[in-house]
Amino acid sequence: MFPRKPINSIVAALCFCLVFTSFSPFALAQKKTAPVEATPPPVREAFKFGEVDLEVLEQADLLDVRFERDGLVLADGPVNAFLRRVGQSLIPRDLELERVTWKFRALRDPQPNAFALPNGSIYVTTGLLTLIDNESQLAAIMAHELTHVMRRHTYMHNRSNRKKFLTMNVMAAVGAYAPGGVVGAVITIVTTVAPFIMIATIYGYSRDLEREADLKGIDMMITAEYAPEEMVNVMKLLDRDFEGENVRLFYNDHPSLDERIKYLSNYLGARADKVTHQMELNRERAAYFKTIQPLMRHNLQLTINAGRARSAVFHAQRLVDFHEDSENLFWLAESYRALGPRSPQLTEKELTNSAKKDAAKKRVKRTAEEEERDLLATDAGKENWQKHQQKAEELYRRALNAENPTPVAHRGLGMLYEKLDRKSDAVAEYEKYLELSPTATDRERIQRRLDALKEKLK
Repeated sequence: MFPRKPINSIVAALCFCLVFTSFSPFALAQKKTAPVEATPPPVREAFKFGEVDLEVLEQADLLDVRFERDGLVLADGPVNAFLRRVGQSLIPRDLELERVTWKFRALRDPQPNAFALPNGSIYVTTGLLTLIDNESQLAAIMAHELTHVMRRHTYMHNRSNRKKFLTMNVMAAVGAYAPGGVVGAVITIVTTVAPFIMIATIYGYSRDLEREADLKGIDMMITAEYAPEEMVNVMKLLDRDFEGENVRLFYNDHPSLDERIKYLSNYLGARADKVTHQMELNRERAAYFKTIQPLMRHNLQLTINAGRARSAVFHAQRLVDFHEDSENLFWLAESYRALGPRSPQLTEKELTNSAKKDAAKKRVKRTAEEEERDLLATDAGKENWQKHQQKAEELYRRALNAENPTPVAHRGLGMLYEKLDRKSDAVAEYEKYLELSPTATDRERIQRRLDALKEKLK
């Protein structure tokens, strides 16, 4: 698994990874040639299945079924095909592993995570796909996770720690930290269906197994002609904490981020020329954003729904920087509206472990509405609220003045004006939205809001 500094203990539970490549034929043609000293793929060929291993395998198969049944697997054919292409490019053509069927899927989860099941299922969350910059960084993530499968790390970890875990109440360990919504659903399913797999992801593989996945992952990237230095860059991305969640609790046995960057950099220095031309990475980044842009927008809705407004602002701004069209401007406006009275960035004090633990306890005890009410009672909260609402209004207007304006910007303005108690303005925007979107899925809901506002205006 490949964690950034552990994200909110359990949410970060599911293994992280790194990856990179490029999508367009032109970008693919620009890849560097793999050095001759690239090592063979990391496969533990002598592994023999035992009864306890088959139990873990059964849990992994059940997890695949549950993720599908509960709608957590992203139903986006092009995105999943893209993941499959990148993943398959890292696997040797003639490689066959007993009881492994490779599957590569996007999981609807705004937390940046990735994890591998021992049956060959590789999951990358929409949150991680939104965070990374290029295909090579995606390849780094997948190479790390593929190594966990090829080297049978889940089975080895389970064998060595099973007796200790049998005495542990896994549900109790997870329950206090699992969030609600989509993220909570993922954690709950893994904990219920596959407790031993969840234990491995919560507490992490051993330091040696994680180091092996890091270094062998680089070998796989080089063999597949991906720029290996992007593994270090993706680690730095994973270290960014927008929501104050990186509480170091369950990853005490992991190599620290600084340590991993250091040994990976040393390993790369001994391997090959490692500086990929910046123009090539820029082309790769542009191709990546073009392919993943619809997923990024979908993930923004998940992020806002999960109350992660600071993350939403960051990711939406990245989209606008890539392409300032009406829909991307709309999502940035939505993110600022959701930010409300919250500070746009956390202070150094708020990012200390003790402060983040206190904040986690408060999040459990109060709703988002209660948090917003408390913040609006402060001068800083009032100032932030006014500033962010003005920013949201400006962005909605820019979205409507852009080429091919998206009608949902009228809905966003309506909600903003309703919040500001500008009833007449809200009515006008809701009516315009309904006029331009006769088949909108939320038409009945917006009509009810419109009728309620008109009644108040009488």
